[in-house]
Amino acid sequence: MMSKMGLDMQTIFGQALDNRGLSRKQQAVLNASLVLFAEQGYDGTSTADIAHKAGVSEGTIFKRFRTKEGLLQAILEPFLNQVIPQAAGEFVSDLADKRFPHFKDLLAYGIRDRIDFVTANRPEMKIFIQEIGKNPILLVQMTNMLADALRESFNDVFKVYQDKGELVQWESMRIMRYVTSVLIGYMIPNVIMDDMPVDKEHVTQEAVEFLLLGLTPRA
Repeated sequence: MMSKMGLDMQTIFGQALDNRGLSRKQQAVLNASLVLFAEQGYDGTSTADIAHKAGVSEGTIFKRFRTKEGLLQAILEPFLNQVIPQAAGEFVSDLADKRFPHFKDLLAYGIRDRIDFVTANRPEMKIFIQEIGKNPILLVQMTNMLADALRESFNDVFKVYQDKGELVQWESMRIMRYVTSVLIGYMIPNVIMDDMPVDKEHVTQEAVEFLLLGLTPRA
């Protein structure tokens, strides 16, 4: 079962555009660009394709966004500043609202949820991963922004298990970097960039076992 994070990225993206003062035609262009970049790839999509899907002329695209690169940047900006932070914030709120008896239970729930989310949003995630490959500074910007926004929430979530002696007494963002690096290292090649089905339970079990080796306090 999906958590509150079951909201797909296209839905959150549409909500973000509603708040940006764009015309209906401009919103249609950006939504069409997101869908086509996700389905066909950035290089495989022309402005003519976008105009046709959005139901506008190519002139409308060039007047507001200038180039296809301008369209891509207009997509990435709300993703960085609203879509990804909202997605992450809802995920952390969901974790905080639940009561897991042990840290391994919270870890397993979180990993399953992230696999569900990435699988459901695979096309959109591909766009972002491809752009990070071209411009690594995007990953730094996203990481710093999320750390600032979520540090206090993670402190509260992790303290419960640190007080029980089940979790190392590390700063919360150090724990999250450790967990995230393991998940990203698996999910980019095996989930995001590969369309094959994923054995979620097997992956979750392996990831939990591995992460607990580094995050369980030593006697």
